Amino acid sequence: MTFPVAIIEFRFGIGETLLWTNLGGILGIYFFAYLSRKILDFWHSYYARKGINKKRRNPERLNTRKKNVFTRRNRRIVAIKSKYGLPGIALATPILLSIPVGVFIVVRYFNHKKYKFMFLVAGNFIWSLIYTGFYGFSFHIFQRITAVL
Repeated sequence: MTFPVAIIEFRFGIGETLLWTNLGGILGIYFFAYLSRKILDFWHSYYARKGINKKRRNPERLNTRKKNVFTRRNRRIVAIKSKYGLPGIALATPILLSIPVGVFIVVRYFNHKKYKFMFLVAGNFIWSLIYTGFYGFSFHIFQRITAVL
């Protein structure tokens, strides 16, 4: 929603709109990556502590492993991950998933990838170009129509 506001309300040009929306997107990507990493670390430490306490209370459960249950949600995540991979998720992040959700998925499932943030920034930049071009063109046409009337 920042593109129409930047173009119409603040009277930014194409360059300024690209600069500020990409800067906001990049800062959001790195902020939510840091936050996602902290959430995942807390989650793993919480369940690790919870598992240790259960094992201490019930020593015969030490060598038993809980069988994985594949739910509909798990199957969908695996299908998206294997079908589209990191480039697909990075491209869908700004428009379909939102930056917080997309970054969380990338940090959770593609943390081992070296260029994960480069993909996310590239996806943000591509959508920024598309949106800025669309809204800039639409606003230009709208101004011409209202000038005639």
